[in-house]
Amino acid sequence: MAHYDTNGVSSGVWFLGNGCSNPMTGMKEIFKELDETQKVKVKLGDNKDIQVEGKGTIEIKTSHGKVKFSHDVQYVPSLAHNLLSVGQLMASGYSVLFDDGACVIKDKNLGQTMINVHVTKNKMFPLEVSKVENFALVIGAQNDSKLWHLRYGHLNVKGLKLLEQKGMVLGLPKIDSLDLCEGCIYGKQTRKPFSIGKAWRASTCLELIHADLCGPMNTESLGGSCYFLLFTDDFSRMSWMYFLKFISETFKNFKKFKTLVEKQSGHCIKALRTDRGGEFLSNEFNHFCEENGIRRELIAPYTLEQNRVAERKNFTVVKMARSLLKGKGLPNQYWVEAIATSVYLLNISPTKAVMNQTPHKAWRGTKPSVSH
Repeated sequence: MAHYDTNGVSSGVWFLGNGCSNPMTGMKEIFKELDETQKVKVKLGDNKDIQVEGKGTIEIKTSHGKVKFSHDVQYVPSLAHNLLSVGQLMASGYSVLFDDGACVIKDKNLGQTMINVHVTKNKMFPLEVSKVENFALVIGAQNDSKLWHLRYGHLNVKGLKLLEQKGMVLGLPKIDSLDLCEGCIYGKQTRKPFSIGKAWRASTCLELIHADLCGPMNTESLGGSCYFLLFTDDFSRMSWMYFLKFISETFKNFKKFKTLVEKQSGHCIKALRTDRGGEFLSNEFNHFCEENGIRRELIAPYTLEQNRVAERKNFTVVKMARSLLKGKGLPNQYWVEAIATSVYLLNISPTKAVMNQTPHKAWRGTKPSVSH
């Protein structure tokens, strides 16, 4: 964050204000691109007209490389001072707050303060470009890393770097280190990991399915759901979720899931591992599995470690959803949307259980694309 407190006026000073619809400058040499066919007349506050001799883009050299300072900058040779439009900043995705003797400019997408311009004695707000060369007015590489961290539901930096370095997805840029993320701090809590032994692993899709029901949630969703049912394929670690209003809907959704994945993969579910919750032990559930040759693996009472894959996946999904909601300041009623987004993102994220590929790739055989 940069601070300004100057009464001097130079070619590197831009005055903030809401009296102009576009940024204006009289310095032709600072334009990165300039279209001199864009000629119009602009009326000033004293009702006089000035001639605009072109419109273009300006870039500033910073420690992070060249970044675009503003679009649609008007070239006005007769202009004595550079003017930066507040309305243009707002239209470009920034929030502008004038309060307590300063103008604070924030990036609304990232929630970061980009500029803090102090008012001068003559009640002006001069943004001195020479003082932001070591700061990021518009972040380049750092912006991309932070943006993809948010797009990936607050996925850890190691996971993002692994995706990029191993080429596990298409369209992901180079990922650099990140500062602390408030959404991650609020949403991710630590707990002792389950002990990891040499457990048997499936060798094909649907050879073993892990399932767990999570809920009831403290807050009912907008659609009235109170539970979510999560299925995870042991071989690919691909996950599917279903949202339930009542526990009694578990069996109905399992049948939907079975039809879906067997059609997609061409394989049949061979084994189902769950806890001993009543939703998985009804007579109709047991009878259905017996008729379809699905082996039941029920964990020992009070031994969640035996259902480690489902329990850890539930924990990770909830943790990511909480970070998504907190990061954007959304109410808990949107937990269904956050859970659905989290499951989707985890399916295209790296996992230690599947080396050098995402669950999506292990399940479908094709790399997911994140470029669009």
